[in-house]
Amino acid sequence: MSLTLYIVRHGERMDHVEPSFVYTSPTPFDPPLTPRGKRQAKQTGSYIYTLQQESISNDIKRNIEFIIITSPFARTTETGIGIAEGISTSEPNSNIKFRIDSSLAEWHTSAYFPQAVPNSIISKRFEEIHEKSCKEDNSNYPFEVDFSYTPVLNELPKYPEGIHEVLKRCQSALAGISSPFVQQIKRSRSSENSEKLDTDVVLIIVTHGWCFNVIQEACSKSAGWKEAGFCAVSRAKWIPKEDSEVKKPK
Repeated sequence: MSLTLYIVRHGERMDHVEPSFVYTSPTPFDPPLTPRGKRQAKQTGSYIYTLQQESISNDIKRNIEFIIITSPFARTTETGIGIAEGISTSEPNSNIKFRIDSSLAEWHTSAYFPQAVPNSIISKRFEEIHEKSCKEDNSNYPFEVDFSYTPVLNELPKYPEGIHEVLKRCQSALAGISSPFVQQIKRSRSSENSEKLDTDVVLIIVTHGWCFNVIQEACSKSAGWKEAGFCAVSRAKWIPKEDSEVKKPK
């Protein structure tokens, strides 16, 4: 069993190409993706699928579990949906689970938001996803919504969030989201469960620029932030060695 982590920044957001959005939308704090952003997300899903296939030997049959965990903002959940669609286009029978976790939310700072973003955006995302998932016109999503998932943070960070708080939150998000899978790897190896040993867990975190950089730095254990473009992707792989895990950024 293996665990590969992909960190993805959301795609192009509406207010970056339509400045009037912030004045005309009832939710200016929560812009959706542009049509181009949705295409970027789908292409990212296909790209991730291709990268994962390239890492597998052709003579070994393995099960791949894709788990997408996104921030509750519209632009990140839509990016996560697009990624799932890209994976599903590459392999229609892909096993994809979809989760929402507020620990991956945008930096809740007064520099970005003149007032606190309401927690209602979280329930709104679930309602939107649940509504479309229940449709019978073949327009439903190519993934299973994991409503049983317990998020690292089930509400938005306190406002205004300081720089030390956002750094700590994003680091906690990485630890909280990944640790159950690391423990699962250790258990599966000790039990010699052949089915689990042949499983690759692909964890796709969809977040915002700040969290993208913090999580990437935590994986590589080195400084050096760069401006992350729309749908930027970073990859890390966990390799268990006896009682420790070694994270190798790529």
